[in-house]
Amino acid sequence: MIGRLVPLALLLAVAACGGPPPVPPPAPTPSGPPCPAGGVDIAAEGGEAAMGLRVLKLRMRNCGATPYPVSGYPDLELLDEDGQVLDVEVQRGSTGISRVDWFEAPPREVTLQPGDTATSGLVWRNTYDDTTEPPQVGTRIAVAPVAGRPRLTFRPEPAGAGGTATPTTIDLGSTGVVGVRAWTTP
Repeated sequence: MIGRLVPLALLLAVAACGGPPPVPPPAPTPSGPPCPAGGVDIAAEGGEAAMGLRVLKLRMRNCGATPYPVSGYPDLELLDEDGQVLDVEVQRGSTGISRVDWFEAPPREVTLQPGDTATSGLVWRNTYDDTTEPPQVGTRIAVAPVAGRPRLTFRPEPAGAGGTATPTTIDLGSTGVVGVRAWTTP
């Protein structure tokens, strides 16, 4: 019995001399895309269509380190495939396009804490009744939280696609009008 205990005692003594095993460094935490200089990230999601009426959700996230106040409507331009600005009237609300009650809420002050989000949206019709001009199709959006702040340009993604599906287009036909909703918190 003592013959079995001596090797075990020797093994424990050698292990104690070396100290505890090294602790592996912590795994790096995954990081998302860098936060734009303006302190917010804006994306478009979805692209619901019913009877020619189109709705696209805009989501703004405070990716900065300080509160971000915003009040009013996104300031946006629609761009074609070549990056040229389309001649489009951007109006506040949905009147003249189709009555969408939740687009008519007046703007209010929204302060996003770091990590918080606010939403807005676009509404338009795909109606093509002027065959003398080609239909207008926006493939990218250049949008600022409000006029005077930096714009971000991106392609709208279908809901839940995660960059794997065909981007949503803003197919205005010949209407040349898009409505925008004021920022609101969920």
